Amino acid sequence: MTGLIRSEIRKIFTTRLWWGLLIGLVLSWAALSALTGFASGRTGGGALDRGLADPAVVRSVYTGGLSIGRLFALAFGVIAMAGEYRHQTITATTLASPRRSRVVLAKLVVVALAGLGYGLAGVLSGVASGAAVVAGRGFRVDLVGNGVPRALLTSAVAVALWAVIGLGVGTLLRNQIVALLLSIGLAWIAEPIIALVLNVAHAGDVAKYLPSQATDSLVSPPTTSGDLTVALLPWWGGALVLLAYAALSGGLGARLTLRRDIT
Repeated sequence: MTGLIRSEIRKIFTTRLWWGLLIGLVLSWAALSALTGFASGRTGGGALDRGLADPAVVRSVYTGGLSIGRLFALAFGVIAMAGEYRHQTITATTLASPRRSRVVLAKLVVVALAGLGYGLAGVLSGVASGAAVVAGRGFRVDLVGNGVPRALLTSAVAVALWAVIGLGVGTLLRNQIVALLLSIGLAWIAEPIIALVLNVAHAGDVAKYLPSQATDSLVSPPTTSGDLTVALLPWWGGALVLLAYAALSGGLGARLTLRRDIT
């Protein structure tokens, strides 16, 4: 098993995939955190109010890049599996280790750990840029209280879970380009639109169980804008829902890998 895990690690770190996605995630997360910090607590006229004095707003600044970070993790998971079929490396792996269950477990472990690494890197970049903006605007930089450590940790774990979701998608759709376009399109465009429509139709109790809404609930409180109220699960409920999606996607992907022809 240790040898298989080392093999999966080499598959990742001997390509440009991991650092290309890592750079994109870190820069995007840092930029969104800084942007959130600059925009928070400003009225339409640009005057400052006490928005950044609210701990929930500060948490949203540090985790401002989670919305884009999950997409990078999703893409990583998709490529980690669909790329195996594209380049036929999965064939050599299963020939070397005929017990596919061990191969599947090693892949899940490595992708989840790599996703967690991406999440931690994103969180650190968000804290660095967000804290600089918060301090620069004259507000207190809070990193140890008011639920900030929990929000940072759950954000990193959420990124790891999205990587596992991507792994399952890459198994279901073995064409790498199709899998990437479909998964990113659904997560980035289609699902937010569906969530908005459901909330407008006063079906927020359904929308809050969507993956993106569950992810948002880890770091954001419910919001109200005009007549529209976006209901979210409590942070632990969102974590459980996202974990269920990852288990479903990863489990289905594992079952298909174990049962179908891979050549």
